[in-house]
Amino acid sequence: MIARIEKLLEYETAGDPMTRLKWTRKTLRKIAGELASFGIQVSANTVGRLLQEMDYSLRVNRKEIASSSAPDRNEQMLHIAELRKRFTRAGNPVVSVDTKKKELVGQFKNPGVAWSKSPVLALDHDFRSTAVGMAIPYGLYDWTMNRGRSLSELRTTRRNSQSNRSVVGGRPKGACDIRRHGDC
Repeated sequence: MIARIEKLLEYETAGDPMTRLKWTRKTLRKIAGELASFGIQVSANTVGRLLQEMDYSLRVNRKEIASSSAPDRNEQMLHIAELRKRFTRAGNPVVSVDTKKKELVGQFKNPGVAWSKSPVLALDHDFRSTAVGMAIPYGLYDWTMNRGRSLSELRTTRRNSQSNRSVVGGRPKGACDIRRHGDC
């Protein structure tokens, strides 16, 4: 079977000779389908294990394509730098805030794998209405004190029995906020 896979991937294999990494442009499902046409019934998962034995590597997306920035971006940064100097000289705090992608909290499918006896069951759709809440991770950094703090806000969703609609975070009746803090 490995010889047949090698033949199928002869012109579909790419790699880096310096690191000896190699990968294929074909999906596991497509390789399994092509093997089936030769009378070899095998699952895509088995093809993945065989490719691993053949020293193929998994590839992931990598963010490298830069988007265009605002035309006055340099002026904005110079203005911020000037404000930072002025606040520091006056003894006032200079705080940087960074927020990350909001994540639904609940029984949703997440990327990654786990070594377990059985799969972790997840909902078939990631609808906000079925979420327990939404996690909003962010960080604060004080330039003058050289200290940072990582925070994660969880805005929970509860059913408002009077209007029978979901409310998320904020001030609506039936919503609550939970905050967890941790020093970096």
